[in-house]
Amino acid sequence: MVNHGYDRTTFYNYVFMKRFLDGNFIIFLLYMDDMLIVGHNSKKIYSLKGELNKSFTIKDFGPTK
Repeated sequence: MVNHGYDRTTFYNYVFMKRFLDGNFIIFLLYMDDMLIVGHNSKKIYSLKGELNKSFTIKDFGPTK
C-alpha cells in the first residue's frame, strides 16, 4: 500500500491512510486476506480497487452491513 501512496498508521500495522489535496481521505484496513476500504469519495475508492485489481484478483462484496 505504501507503493500506492498510503501511509501506515503508527499504532496498527494493518491500517493505511491516504489524504488527498481536496480534503478527502481513504482508510484501508487489511487483515489476512480481507480488506475494508472507507472513504467519502466513491470515485477514489473505485480507483483504488482498480489499482489493487491490477496487482491481484479481488472480489468486491459491496458495502458492509
